[in-house]
Amino acid sequence: MNKKTKLIILLIALIILIILCKIILIPNIVEYSIVSNDKKFNIEEENTYIKISDDKNVYPIRIYRENKKRKIITNIYSYEDEDTSCILPIINDSIVVDMMCYKDNIIYNYSNIVGLNKDLDNYVNSIKEYDINKFKDNLDNKKVIDVTSIYSNNNFNDIIAITTYKGIIVNSNYIEIFKKDVYDNKISAFLNNYYLIADYDNNYEFKYFYIVNLLTKDVSKIKSKNPISLDSYIQGIVDDKIYLYDKDNEKQYSIDIKNKKIQLISTDNSVKYYSNNKWMSISINKANKELYFDYTTLDNIFPEYDEVIETDSYYYLFDKKENNFDLYRVDKNNIKIKKYITNIKTIKIYYKDSYIYFKDNNKIYYYSDETGLRTVLENTELPFNNTIKYYIY
Repeated sequence: MNKKTKLIILLIALIILIILCKIILIPNIVEYSIVSNDKKFNIEEENTYIKISDDKNVYPIRIYRENKKRKIITNIYSYEDEDTSCILPIINDSIVVDMMCYKDNIIYNYSNIVGLNKDLDNYVNSIKEYDINKFKDNLDNKKVIDVTSIYSNNNFNDIIAITTYKGIIVNSNYIEIFKKDVYDNKISAFLNNYYLIADYDNNYEFKYFYIVNLLTKDVSKIKSKNPISLDSYIQGIVDDKIYLYDKDNEKQYSIDIKNKKIQLISTDNSVKYYSNNKWMSISINKANKELYFDYTTLDNIFPEYDEVIETDSYYYLFDKKENNFDLYRVDKNNIKIKKYITNIKTIKIYYKDSYIYFKDNNKIYYYSDETGLRTVLENTELPFNNTIKYYIY
């Protein structure tokens, strides 16, 4: 091979390398614009993130889709008055998300503010494609099991479980575990597709745990070599192991559900404690005071809020208002823009890619931009018994 041929091959390889680097390193952003009501909207698409902006506002949305088609915003309906600015993006010729409205520098879904602005209501009513019921709760279809109502709003095919006094409900299946009612089941935990609970048919101590497979609905048992007091508590979960502390016997155990192993791990003087991604030792006296594992790792970039929960794409912000919390969402691609979700009583959410579940009073809800707020189940005991657990898998 002569020098000229080698040079040509080297040049071709270099060009290919440059092209590959551009594909890998440069964000895959598509930019285009749409004019609506004589206003120009600039659109940027980058993977699931879409930014729609005009001369005053930015509207961030995320669309999770299997189809990788680009330039999916095909039209935009827009409304503006001196207090409110709104857009309704049409995605692939369909309404996928609710109309988004800026009011006092916060984005609200139109379904949250319907009836507050007559001119806006009249404009929305003129959009033939828009149906507010697509983003409103539906309580028509339900199945009732004892004091729990399960609604047909589970659009995402998730496993939704809630404990009862004698067992557990998994979606619409009731699984009985105990012969008698158990009103304080704090020695229990969910881990992946399993539910673990102490044998509460005993009065003072036990050796067996029940394990419910949430996928198959099968119930099995796991046995401890040592008797464990019912005056015990679950400290937390780390690396797929459940950690339990027995206050009466002053012993700590790790429970491996997958391998069905229960191991005594404490010493006479100390027990293991997990905090800020690190293990440490604490005294028996501290463990006896029910010290739970601390999973806090997030730097507080929103110090003005009472709680911040981070997901893959968002931050959820909790702002206390008397006895409740206003729940906001911030996209990681634009943390200066808040979207109001709802007002709730508790600081706890389960999150998936594009939606969340949470408890409020006697109901479990989920929220997504594509459905709005929906009731998944209702349990009349939820407001009065904090040992009733729910879980999403």
